[in-house]
Amino acid sequence: MSWKKVFGTLLALLLLVGCQPKSSTLEVQNAWARPSIAGQNDAVYFVIANGTSQDDTLLSASVEIASSTELHMSMSEANDVMTMKPMQEVAVPAHQNVEFAPGGYHVMLVGLAKPLEAGDTFPIRLIFKTAGQIQVQVTVKEQ
Repeated sequence: MSWKKVFGTLLALLLLVGCQPKSSTLEVQNAWARPSIAGQNDAVYFVIANGTSQDDTLLSASVEIASSTELHMSMSEANDVMTMKPMQEVAVPAHQNVEFAPGGYHVMLVGLAKPLEAGDTFPIRLIFKTAGQIQVQVTVKEQ
């Protein structure tokens, strides 16, 4: 086999590998929350990156620093008033990202037990139908 065929074969393999998804797992990335006062509510935002070939579903979330958590979706009504709709679950399609961000999906922290100050961190546990439990650190920061 000539060096040109070997080089061409290697180049084709590298290109194919480069086209594959970056991860074959479900990951939660860039979890953050805003500073808040004890007793108030707050929200946690993040990105769920589903690098698997299987759809999944976020079923629930929990933290130790709040009395309860709820999955929510913020929506703008016809009169430009923002409302929040509780979600029983959030679909996470295969090979796609689902963003939890201000004005969209978020995890509502109800009844904070302590204030959250910029630079603080705390764990959040997310329960998925297929992936099971994933725990990540949330960073409190000004946005």
